[in-house]
Amino acid sequence: MFAWKIGDSFTPEQAGALLSRYSRTSFTGRELLLKEFLPNSNRGREFFESWLVDYGDDSIQEMAGGIPASCEFISNLLAKVIEDGRFASYIEKSTRYVAFDKKLPDGSYMFYKDKEIMESRFADEYIELMNGLFDSYSKHMGEMVKYIGDMNPLEEQKFRIGDASIGYTEFDSKSEERLGISAKDLQRAYANSVKANALDLMRDYLPMATLTHVGISTNARAYEALMLKLLASELSEARHVGNRLYEELYKVVPSLVKRVRDVHGKEFISFLHARDSSISEAVAKINISSNGRGSPSLIDYTGIGTTSPDQKASANVVGAVLYRFGHGISLSDAIAAAEKMDNAQREAMISKYVGIRKNRRHRPGRAFENVEYLFDFIGRIGIYRDLQRHRVGTQERQNFTVDYGYDTRKEYESIGVAEDYRSKMSGIIDLYGKLRDKFPMQAQYVVTFGFKTRWYYRMNARELYHMVELRTTPSGHPDYRRLMQDSFKMVAAVHPSMTKYMSFVDMSDKQLGRLGAEIRIAQKHNALKSA
Repeated sequence: MFAWKIGDSFTPEQAGALLSRYSRTSFTGRELLLKEFLPNSNRGREFFESWLVDYGDDSIQEMAGGIPASCEFISNLLAKVIEDGRFASYIEKSTRYVAFDKKLPDGSYMFYKDKEIMESRFADEYIELMNGLFDSYSKHMGEMVKYIGDMNPLEEQKFRIGDASIGYTEFDSKSEERLGISAKDLQRAYANSVKANALDLMRDYLPMATLTHVGISTNARAYEALMLKLLASELSEARHVGNRLYEELYKVVPSLVKRVRDVHGKEFISFLHARDSSISEAVAKINISSNGRGSPSLIDYTGIGTTSPDQKASANVVGAVLYRFGHGISLSDAIAAAEKMDNAQREAMISKYVGIRKNRRHRPGRAFENVEYLFDFIGRIGIYRDLQRHRVGTQERQNFTVDYGYDTRKEYESIGVAEDYRSKMSGIIDLYGKLRDKFPMQAQYVVTFGFKTRWYYRMNARELYHMVELRTTPSGHPDYRRLMQDSFKMVAAVHPSMTKYMSFVDMSDKQLGRLGAEIRIAQKHNALKSA
């Protein structure tokens, strides 16, 4: 067993090539390092030139591990395209914790100026509308912070600190000594929570053109897929970023990304173009009327159409458990045996399999993946942005549009900006309509986070545990908390045996949801200082 540090003398190409050699040699990793790689600093590059470029062995690209890259000053629209890839880790500048009121060095707000739009007759209208959105976002942020603070005074707050619950007015020097946290820590946690709540609410003003930064860490195989997707895009921004990403990665791991611009890469880009164009034309000819279902809508699940969907779900799980821990039986035999059990027997098996869960990270095993759900969601784009991160499931969204409308938050009414917001959204609807006819993909840039979008999500019961319990925590955004709470209720209605052990779903409605998280952060900082 050994690990190593990537550096100037041992590059990602060297590391990836060394690991890839395991499939074709009896040498240990140390022996390979000493025999092949230390004597020849180009060994990794030579290996990938031969096996990847010449022979097309895709899997060895993954052995180069987490190659970091940054995509800075890209639109939120492009960020969603990039982050749609499953096999990568992403981190993005957060609209929930960072204010987007700063300006660029040239004095302009941080929004993307698409080449096609800027060369069209809509350029001036686009610039004026974007500036107006950011003006309102910046101007009214302070008003929203004050409103949230006034509605939730510090003096009335109860702070949960470990197992203790204490009011701010009850806090004294003895409390500080006993709990390991100061009054200033509480004030800071409160201020951060109020600000986060205000940012949550005000981001409805932000357009998909808003510039952001995205950090990526993944292997070369995933990077290749990402770059090919970007280079095949109808968006000039995507093609530009695809080329720039290639240029930067080529400086670091040239042999791992070389295929993007060879004949095979070009053929794949052409394939994507032709496929997407063909299906878009075919779909455009089909007239489908909507039934107007609300959100969330649970449109498919294990056992749907049977007399007892819950029995089917529990039989699938118990059958998988019998298969995993049994011996000499087929999966069909295991499921048949589970179906013959009565409800109490199956429930006992599931209880033992789930175990005693002490926190939400104690999730059930893979047997729960044999029960599935398909949701059709409609919600603010801001919700989609947060939930898109759950890439284990199968998800697809429609293009961002104004067609599903928007809701004006009650807080906007309270601070007197509702009319301004509705006026700005009216301008968005008008410009979107003009752009959609000529630039259907680029029209998405003007759509704000407050408009609703539609996407479907297929997940299994194991992912449901993770997603619902995580996204209903008090620190979550109120919008997606409600969506996940409603989703939980729908599943509980058809599969009570699956949700019975979901002990960490929080069904409460809290405004300063970040307060508890901020307190825990303060406690950790204090613990580090005293260590």
